[in-house]
Amino acid sequence: MTSRVAVRIAVLAAVVGAVWYVTAINAENARLRAATSSAPAPAVAAPVAAAPVAARSLSTEQRQAMLEKLQNEPGRPVWFATVANNPEAAAYQKQLRSVFETAGWKIEGDSSVRFPMKPGVFVFAADEEPPDYLASVNDAFAAAGIVITSGRGYREFVRAKKEENPAWVGIELGPEDVYVIVIGRAG
Repeated sequence: MTSRVAVRIAVLAAVVGAVWYVTAINAENARLRAATSSAPAPAVAAPVAAAPVAARSLSTEQRQAMLEKLQNEPGRPVWFATVANNPEAAAYQKQLRSVFETAGWKIEGDSSVRFPMKPGVFVFAADEEPPDYLASVNDAFAAAGIVITSGRGYREFVRAKKEENPAWVGIELGPEDVYVIVIGRAG
């Protein structure tokens, strides 16, 4: 009988202790809220706004330099992908596309990139051994002084990433896509 009384007293003490603890925490929270709402906010340095990035545009000289490199390969295919919802990237892609069209290249694809991308222009070859005419694309950008990031084996890279993480999102190359010129945001 005495052990039952001892258990009941212990349970009652635990309940009283829990109620006291919750009440004390609520009172401390109320005190802190009141103190922070009436006290001036601590001085925090205002974030430094990034300098506006100038819109990219092809000069007449750049356009001509690219044309000289691309005109030797008319009829070749070209694929583009452009970061979505970015008017600057879309306008730059249209300028680049125009150069390829003027040089006689065939636009095979023009898709949107629907995930965050780093700034810049990228050329991703589907296979480890891209076709020889892809050198003309790289040469055209180099002649125009446009720095690109390029890579080979992109199709296998995407496959491996998706195997590693099925939710991974990247630029999807169609079965016939040989490479893609990706226009990211200005940087």
